[in-house]
Amino acid sequence: MDWAKQIIVDLFALIVIASAVMFERTVLTYIVYIYTALMIIARLFSLLSGNFRSITQKKVTKAPLWVYHLIYALTVAVLLFGQWYITAAGWAFIWISAIIVYKKNF
Repeated sequence: MDWAKQIIVDLFALIVIASAVMFERTVLTYIVYIYTALMIIARLFSLLSGNFRSITQKKVTKAPLWVYHLIYALTVAVLLFGQWYITAAGWAFIWISAIIVYKKNF
């Protein structure tokens, strides 16, 4: 279970997103929008740039792949439940691009 510390940021993001959806606080909403935009930009770089992909490939992950799929699926589901459709589409893009980058690396 030493891989649990590798997914802390992802779990924290899921908690913040769920809190923003459930409680509709303005500050949390902006945090979700900014974090989502930054993640989309990072995934675009990883899809389009071989140099960026080689940097991210050096990071060794011990966490099972299904954990990341579960976190992304829950994030998209929470956003759809809260009717945050555009943000959910952004997270679906993040999820799909993560799969594509993973398959390109292996």
